[in-house]
Amino acid sequence: MSLFNSSNFERQGNNENDLILETTEDIRSEIINLSEKTLRSIKIFTPDLEHHLYDNNDFRESILNFTRGNRHASIQILVTDMANSINKGHFLIRLAQQLTSTMDIRITPKEYADTKFSFIVIDQSSFLFKSDSTKNQALSSLCHYRSNKLNESFTIAWDQADQASQIKRLSI
Repeated sequence: MSLFNSSNFERQGNNENDLILETTEDIRSEIINLSEKTLRSIKIFTPDLEHHLYDNNDFRESILNFTRGNRHASIQILVTDMANSINKGHFLIRLAQQLTSTMDIRITPKEYADTKFSFIVIDQSSFLFKSDSTKNQALSSLCHYRSNKLNESFTIAWDQADQASQIKRLSI
């Protein structure tokens, strides 16, 4: 079962303000740029928390600034495999352990394991989409049609996902 048909996704909806990104640095910068403008929600669908994109101080600061004093803040992350991120001590895992009412990480259902794309959706209005998470090419856009498609797909997977028990905070 696929989240949605990602073929031709880049050509759907309004593509007047699309921005094509071709390097890891450009993608990372756009993720930070989008997250700094967040008012209510961040949704990330990723195979492995993409260390090269999401585990850096600038993104960490934008996440912390977003969550500080924002009672509406919500961060939802769907990940297929967390083993490598746990071993590397990815900051999103540590942050999820601290911000339990704001941030949640879940494991995608098995039927989504072969999904190659990844994305981040900000406030249900802007997004960054990678058709292949292993390649350094992404599309950033403000297209509401495609943003809604990603949100719908994310919600379906989120509702079927399992809690990431590897990140639960242990109290003594």
